[in-house]
Amino acid sequence: MKEPAFYRRKLDNGVTVLCEERNIPVVATAASVKFGSQYETEKNKGISHFIEHLVFKGTKKRNVVQISKEIEDKGGILNAFTSEEVTCFWNKLPSNHFSLGADISRDLVMNPLFENAALERERKVILEEIKMYHDNPVSFVFEKIKELLYKKPFNISITGTAKTVSGLKRDDIINLHENMYRSNNIIFSVV
Repeated sequence: MKEPAFYRRKLDNGVTVLCEERNIPVVATAASVKFGSQYETEKNKGISHFIEHLVFKGTKKRNVVQISKEIEDKGGILNAFTSEEVTCFWNKLPSNHFSLGADISRDLVMNPLFENAALERERKVILEEIKMYHDNPVSFVFEKIKELLYKKPFNISITGTAKTVSGLKRDDIINLHENMYRSNNIIFSVV
């Protein structure tokens, strides 16, 4: 069996590209921004996770329905996650649709609209998500352990708190996006 080929290249615009070739008919693409909850302050804790949610509400090129429909119509899946180190937007498609997956990953990271109405709707979703984690014994215990192990802001959940999420303004989100979602802070991965 042939070893998968692995490539790493830094493009002229600063984007780091990681590519691993495999002999399968599926391609996964991910655009990861090197900014997660460990870089947040006590005041803006949860902003990375908020941005992760908001980019799916519309971009300059696609509305909320088109974002998922374009991937799902080709038999693919689309999702995202926020960790301590990165915020990642990924999709998996039949390999002949690589260009679509790459374009959607790029579009989500570089062109979100952050419309006011969508922002306020998503704020409510995240506040419910925070309540849900508090109602789940496993999640609640994990968060309590984290609170005891680390100092602020590192001991605060990736989702933030009701107070921090409620206090985030559209300008805060736009400013962070403009400062951190730059090509020299993005890793684009393809497998």
